[in-house]
Amino acid sequence: MRAIALAFYGVTGSLLLACGGIGTPASHAQEAMQNVAENERFGRVDLVLEKVAPGERPKFIQTHAAWGNRVTIADSELGSFRMSGNDDAEMNQRVTWYSGEQELRSTLLHQKWHAVKGNWLLVAEERTDGDIGLLGEKVEVQAPEEAPMHAQFPTVRIGAVE
Repeated sequence: MRAIALAFYGVTGSLLLACGGIGTPASHAQEAMQNVAENERFGRVDLVLEKVAPGERPKFIQTHAAWGNRVTIADSELGSFRMSGNDDAEMNQRVTWYSGEQELRSTLLHQKWHAVKGNWLLVAEERTDGDIGLLGEKVEVQAPEEAPMHAQFPTVRIGAVE
């Protein structure tokens, strides 16, 4: 009897472990999004492009051309996530980055994803808030205004005779 019980628990445990790899479409989408965010942060462009829809790759390459050169990703944080059916998802991603002037900036991206035979692909990405320039937008840098000639007050010493 004891052998039968051990065999039963062993088989049941094995089946539960085997089912652990099965996830929901939402969990697979979130996993793909997290992998892309991590690979973007560490400059692994080849791995990122594997998760971009084939029709969107030329645009993605163009909008991310400065990444690793003039743009350095400091951190990436995944935000709100929403499923639209089993094959479509949307997510916000906050990216903090350094521009060529080494100034820390922050941009909020909105991404749309679509599953093709269980493989989640990025199909659209746009800036919705924050600093301009992360996705290759043209940035105009204004020259600083000149300071007035007498910007500093004259020095006055207490007890000095004039």
